[in-house]
Amino acid sequence: MRSIAFVLLLSARPIAAHVALRSGKWCFGGCETAVNYATFNDTGPGSKKTRSCEGVLRATSLYLCIDEYCEASGRTAWFQDANETCIQRINATLPPYEIIDQFGPEERSGFKRLSADEAFKWPTLNEVVVPDDDFFERAFTTLDAAYFEYDIHRVYGYVLFYFWAVVISIGVGSRLLSLIHGLRRQEWQRVSTSPDGFNHFQTKPGISSWSQALLKRYVTIPAAFNNRCSQPFGWCSVPTRIQSLTILAFVVLNIVLCSINYRLTDGNLYWPTHTAQLLRFVSDRTGIISLINFPLIWLFGMRNNTLMWMTGWGFGTYNNFHRWVARVSTAQAVVHSVGYTIMIWEGDGLASLMKYLHKHYFWNGELATILMCALLAFSVYGLRRSHYEIFLTLHIICSVFVLVTMYYHVLIFGYWEWNSFVYPCVAVWILDRLLRGGRILAFNYRFWNTKATATYDPDSHIVSLRVPCNKSWLNPQPGTYYYIYVVDDLLYAHQNHPFTLAYVSTDIERPDLQLPLSPISERPSADRAGSSDSSESDALLQPTACPSKTASLVFLVRPYDGFTARLAKRAATHQASIRVLVEGPYGHTVPLHSFTNILFMVGGTGIAVPLSHISHLLSETSSVVSLRIVWAVREHAFLASILREFHTLLEDERVELEVHVTQDEKNTDDVPADEMKRVKLMPGRPAVHDVVEEMARESGYDRLAVVACGPARMADETRKACVAMLGRGFRGVEYFEESFKW
Repeated sequence: MRSIAFVLLLSARPIAAHVALRSGKWCFGGCETAVNYATFNDTGPGSKKTRSCEGVLRATSLYLCIDEYCEASGRTAWFQDANETCIQRINATLPPYEIIDQFGPEERSGFKRLSADEAFKWPTLNEVVVPDDDFFERAFTTLDAAYFEYDIHRVYGYVLFYFWAVVISIGVGSRLLSLIHGLRRQEWQRVSTSPDGFNHFQTKPGISSWSQALLKRYVTIPAAFNNRCSQPFGWCSVPTRIQSLTILAFVVLNIVLCSINYRLTDGNLYWPTHTAQLLRFVSDRTGIISLINFPLIWLFGMRNNTLMWMTGWGFGTYNNFHRWVARVSTAQAVVHSVGYTIMIWEGDGLASLMKYLHKHYFWNGELATILMCALLAFSVYGLRRSHYEIFLTLHIICSVFVLVTMYYHVLIFGYWEWNSFVYPCVAVWILDRLLRGGRILAFNYRFWNTKATATYDPDSHIVSLRVPCNKSWLNPQPGTYYYIYVVDDLLYAHQNHPFTLAYVSTDIERPDLQLPLSPISERPSADRAGSSDSSESDALLQPTACPSKTASLVFLVRPYDGFTARLAKRAATHQASIRVLVEGPYGHTVPLHSFTNILFMVGGTGIAVPLSHISHLLSETSSVVSLRIVWAVREHAFLASILREFHTLLEDERVELEVHVTQDEKNTDDVPADEMKRVKLMPGRPAVHDVVEEMARESGYDRLAVVACGPARMADETRKACVAMLGRGFRGVEYFEESFKW
């Protein structure tokens, strides 16, 4: 009967003036929005919540609107939700929906039609009203557009997680393929090993190697532009081309997602003009996407990042991602804050702004944006490099306050609605600190009793730091690094710096003791040598590599300022015993054992990289045919100390050491003549391009690993030379850069 009556009602009204029946919850919400403009006086004095739940006139007007404009589907669920809300608020129920059954078509057509013009006067009524077609349509489209935007903001924010999931998947897939290819290559090398003990297996490049060479030449190895990667552009650093392309795609994706799909409507009840709607929607979207970026910022910035192990990418790669996600998030936060400030100012100017400054969510949001901008300002390359301790302290303090202020900024939406993106940041931060502590305990469970010996050589201007590792549960691997805390320096005990492990040393020479990094070991055992491709996570599962009570990790430190300067000063007068905390190992070992030819281009303390690898690479199971070290060093004294430690390994016929002493060229007396017989001493700085080209020609079709660790200029020149060799057809060239990038 109701449907017949409704048809009769439609026939009594002009069809052109009637809107089509709407579906969905926003139809019910549209009726509520329109009816709420009026105040019905049948309930007497009381709160708005009381009148909206107990008032019969309001309920009748609302139900008639729903019955006329909305489809029946979803009506029961909406009524139950509205009723439960009233019960929670004032412990009262809504009048039953059936109260409108008493009204027939003629009575319904006689009810007053509430127009938008009248509603905007906020009338007080003592009769039932029904919003007219135009007013309802405006209310419906206002809510439909607003909540469409609200939903799409979150969806677009989740797209960023999908983006990084794809990036990480590519990294994981690439690493798996490399591991499989490496295992197959090892098998081929094992089968093709000649009776003399060396591998002479060569294969002409095919289509796959051609495509890999193109990828290396144009995408994965080169600098982003201008052949500068390690060298900064002023106070800015530019990642490699593959990282830059990934970051560029992320930035463009954020710009696109913040620029599209805004549903602007005419007659919007909340924001009448398209400009006002666009300002509100853009401000909301940038704020939401900025917040959704937060977990990515914290995840990429942690030391104990599982993604490093999964992809094989180093800390520097994820640190670049961390910085750029933070920059994008900050830019979005600025747009969000400026947009809302403009909207508030357009109300009553300064009076409106001062009113909002007393609202905790508003000033917390503004403060969060200011702190995020401060984080960017304090994180510029120049400050990071020259005043790392100041940078780190400010970074931690500002980050904590950003999370706190952001928490209170979105708390008005509930404890979980938007703070669900703040809690993971706190969880990641706490987990990282726990894992750091775990690494310290794993190195020495009596962490308060780790005593290192620091020796400073003024001639070479090098601090040799030796840390006993007999209690370590973790296996040091070539190329890994450790964070060192000096506990005795109470004022700076919280500070820690990463140092690459040079080698594992013993106090007495024992021919029967074979340590994987020991300079006295001519031939490490096969099981140790075969583990050189272990990653950071593998180190946690392997037994200690320091079985001797006298074994120590050796770090070569060039003092500059801050932490290293204090360390040198303490060791300058005498051999200093220092109480330290050792956190590590971090990083992963570059799989150099799978290459037949290896070139190290190193400078200064970068010699630690080839020293850490050399024992593995000269093992009996190694496929290395030639190993060349080109070392630019300032002082002969430093050269002499290295020759004394590694004289046995350097006697191997596969090893060629070329040294360029760049400063005290006249002080050759520091190096004994018999030691210099194994060294090719060259004047001036090394001609990087010529060295790489010479090694590429000697390698031919064999794989050549070029490892750079030293000054930024040397690293960039080495990278450029490798790209040039790939362009000239030497497809087996691979470039690795062993440097810790802040």
